[in-house]
Amino acid sequence: MLEALTTDRWTLGAAAHLLNRAAFGGSPSDVEALHRLGCDRAVEALLAAGDESDLFPVPGLRQPDELFEARRQARNADDETRRRFQAQMSRQDREEILSLRAWWLNRMRWSPFAAREKATLFWHGHWATSTEKVREPFAIWQQNETLRTYALGSLPAMAKEISRDPAMMRYLDLQQSQRNKPNENFARELLELFLLGEGRYEEGDIREIARAFTGYRIDPRGTQFVFAKRQHDDGPKTIFGKTGSFDGDDVIDLVLERPECGQFIARKLWIFYAGTIPDPALVRVLADRYRSSGYDTGALLRTMFRSREFYEPTVVGRQVKSPVQWLVSMCRVLEIPLPAAPACDGILRQLGQALFAPPNVKGWDGGRAWISSATLLLRYNVAGTIVSGKAGSMPGGRNALADVNVPVEAIFAGAKSPDELVDRAANRLFQKPVEKALRAQCLAYLASRSDGETARRDLLQLLMSTPEFQLT
Repeated sequence: MLEALTTDRWTLGAAAHLLNRAAFGGSPSDVEALHRLGCDRAVEALLAAGDESDLFPVPGLRQPDELFEARRQARNADDETRRRFQAQMSRQDREEILSLRAWWLNRMRWSPFAAREKATLFWHGHWATSTEKVREPFAIWQQNETLRTYALGSLPAMAKEISRDPAMMRYLDLQQSQRNKPNENFARELLELFLLGEGRYEEGDIREIARAFTGYRIDPRGTQFVFAKRQHDDGPKTIFGKTGSFDGDDVIDLVLERPECGQFIARKLWIFYAGTIPDPALVRVLADRYRSSGYDTGALLRTMFRSREFYEPTVVGRQVKSPVQWLVSMCRVLEIPLPAAPACDGILRQLGQALFAPPNVKGWDGGRAWISSATLLLRYNVAGTIVSGKAGSMPGGRNALADVNVPVEAIFAGAKSPDELVDRAANRLFQKPVEKALRAQCLAYLASRSDGETARRDLLQLLMSTPEFQLT
């Protein structure tokens, strides 16, 4: 189990599958370049994670000390001034979150380290927090950077940082936990949703863990963690049958010692990347590898991406693209920029995956939950709009596609016959030939049209408006 993929199975299709799942896909030339590396070197190249932050400057965000002072002044103002202040704050919050969403989407689209962005997206859905409650764009950005820092690295280090993360603390009320009145929200979700899973702990463990995390606070003048020693319960606690004067970091170490932790996270990673429910034997092997690496997520992903199981027919082409994956990969495959920020924001909200706003602390369900009759129709319509270049009713209005121009000539370069046109389109969009029935439909369509740019754009739209294009 988890034996390396053999050389004869490292095909162009396998390279495309790896690029789609480990990152956000790419053009035929991207796939060919990855294939030339061989499987091992391709995996290493994808999981490289250099510093490219200079390519993606953070949008202007109000600084915590600035907000602290503004709020202080508002508290001392009259009622009408406070109302105007709150309305202004809400408007600026929305504008900054829109800018942050565009910033991250562009990073997914253009980063040379797209696999790190894909892993960051996984952890965003795992350590789920929402701007709807946090209401602090700077803290949302701060958490996103923390997830990116540890996305392909140490789970123990990430878990400890997240427990001190201001956005998480606000979202699960950890900063309100007092020595004489511990708040159990974070303690419960740490076990149930973040590190162990349901049914793998006792209610007494929750109460004791809540005591261990008392005294966690946020500096009101800045979005930074501070430890209020006087509010911390430093008395003995019994957790998982062990007794000691445990603090928050100790708790995380205790949780990570349990074999269920490795199984829980490894299973979730497999489902996110492979798109299938792994059998218990595979979960145990993945978990053993994860624990033996010191919970190095990058090391586990290297094992997964090199394994024969990851390239089985039951895995390849069977995963429903998430809305973010669908939008970003479409732009990478077509080699076009993203639509304007308001358009992306409206599309993803309607498709059910607004960044920085998962529906609840469980994150997004994913899989088939991404698709309904309404969202499928919207995907078809948006794909058609992007290919046509006519914004129409797309969110963001007529300027939504101002910088977007699908390179039709490059996509179909050298193709002369209808068969060649279909082959070029299929290679671009699916990285493989289309099924016989769909091919016949495409050829019949081309036979009814005179050849030209409009017909070629419509052919792309036809293929992108199929169930097959919603899968990866």
